[in-house]
Amino acid sequence: MTLSSHNDPMDTRKRSPSNSPTPDTVFLEACDIYFRHSHNKPYGFFNAELFQQKAAKNLVPLHLRLALIATATRYSSRSQWRERKQSTIDGYARCSWELIVTSQNGLDDTDDVTVIQALALLAVIDATAGRRRGAWVKIGMAVRISQDLQLMLEPSAKFSSLERDERRNLFWSLYLLDRFVCCSFQRPPAIKDSDCLLNLPTYRSSGKRESTTTLKGLLDENNRDTTLRPGMFGISIALVSVLGRTIKCMMNTEDNQEKPWHLDSEYRRIHRDLEFLKELAVNNSPVLAAPGEARPQDEMHDSDRERIAHMVLSHTLYHLSHCILSHPYLLSLKIQSVPVSDMPPAWLEETRATCLVHAGSLITVLVEAKAAGYMPVPSVYSYCILVASTIHALYLHSDDIAVSHGSAEYLKTSLEYLGEVSELWTNAQMIANALKSFALQCGRYSDLLLREKPLVDELTPTEAAVLRSVLDYWAMMDPHNAVFDVAQNGVDGLLHNPDIGPGYLTPPTPGAVAVEGITLGVEMSHSVGFGQKSGDSVDPDILIQWPASIMSPMASEDGGSPRWDWDSELNAMND
Repeated sequence: MTLSSHNDPMDTRKRSPSNSPTPDTVFLEACDIYFRHSHNKPYGFFNAELFQQKAAKNLVPLHLRLALIATATRYSSRSQWRERKQSTIDGYARCSWELIVTSQNGLDDTDDVTVIQALALLAVIDATAGRRRGAWVKIGMAVRISQDLQLMLEPSAKFSSLERDERRNLFWSLYLLDRFVCCSFQRPPAIKDSDCLLNLPTYRSSGKRESTTTLKGLLDENNRDTTLRPGMFGISIALVSVLGRTIKCMMNTEDNQEKPWHLDSEYRRIHRDLEFLKELAVNNSPVLAAPGEARPQDEMHDSDRERIAHMVLSHTLYHLSHCILSHPYLLSLKIQSVPVSDMPPAWLEETRATCLVHAGSLITVLVEAKAAGYMPVPSVYSYCILVASTIHALYLHSDDIAVSHGSAEYLKTSLEYLGEVSELWTNAQMIANALKSFALQCGRYSDLLLREKPLVDELTPTEAAVLRSVLDYWAMMDPHNAVFDVAQNGVDGLLHNPDIGPGYLTPPTPGAVAVEGITLGVEMSHSVGFGQKSGDSVDPDILIQWPASIMSPMASEDGGSPRWDWDSELNAMND
């Protein structure tokens, strides 16, 4: 009997932790993998020390063990399991879910948070596999249970310090997950900022003492202090909060008559918050080794990797918020609904030029961070790359040859990135296909949107649906969304250019702040030309389909075969 084909997955309930005198070897192996490759990158669903204690005593319930094994399975580097990996993940995840909803103790009224932890892990699995409704339900359940346990308040003193740390980080990780899946049109988050009254997460092992503050306190516009040290995790939370407001401002406030160029508008308030948090992120970023002196990844402490992962997340969220705030399509919709008689003459052109800079910076941060090996690649980064790349796709047709060629380079870099991370995330390949489809249609979009007065009304309903889809994370989880339907034949007919070889082709970013190979700054200017594609512009047929390279995140220390023993693991689960 195999896990993917058995008729009664609930037979595994008979193998509860208490039935065995020692912890399951396979589960402990999965724990090592999970905490090295996934924990706090960016979701901190557990306190590592507390979880290790429970695992050693065999006190982790089966529903959570199965969810964690399903999550860890994703990081296997054995190429022979590539075809079977998703079905194996789904098999474990299905067993975990059925245990939760059918067990008498699965949804009881105790203070146990393991159901929340399992639901959060399962939601990520569902979302990245395209099971949107399942992910939505599981996130909703996790949020409601967390609210029932009052995780949005400071943890009670009745809990140990490790338990308080775990409950705080668990809630804020749910907050991250909730905000990410709501990067969408008309999909409100389940957690309100006003309900979040607990302190932001901090790293207790940080070299410098981190400040204790709430989300409201950190974002208080009347009490700004760039010397604060809330830590990179806390800054990531604040940036996700601002991202949520950005989504609401640009994607979910129809017929809003507020003029974005006014200083007292929400648009400008978001800008001010982003610049404040960017300064905080730079001031709080971990000090990395000088180029050529970096320690091998195996020698880095887990806390160092986690802080670096949140540093990359913070800078990515900063650029993503700017990309959405000033995206040519969303900006065209915004100014269409308001009187523009008092709009500053150069405001629209300057805003779009800044947007192009942020799009390039976002791609640079993620590609260089991945190349530096500081972190695995969270699935949400594929969406971030897509949003930035749609901006460069529009500028393929710029009359400015330098801009056109620069955008083509960024697009090639993005497609290679998506091809490589598709080894980990199924939805990355879907997003890569969406980007290619979109780029083939961008001649008309550029002509209508990059004008002095954008002609949004001339977009057909289908064209508007495509533009909305590539900016909507929820739509990108659906393999049947509009962007695939419109240009499928075009994708299949892409020409291969023999003069272009694979490799990272990220253009340099003059004036940017480089931190150990990761470019963080955005001090760069472009001379942006608008209009239709000229004869010398880059042809979108250069968007060739890059092959996905083999990733090996779990190679053994001695260079031999990975330690993850699939045969033993599957046999153990099916005994």
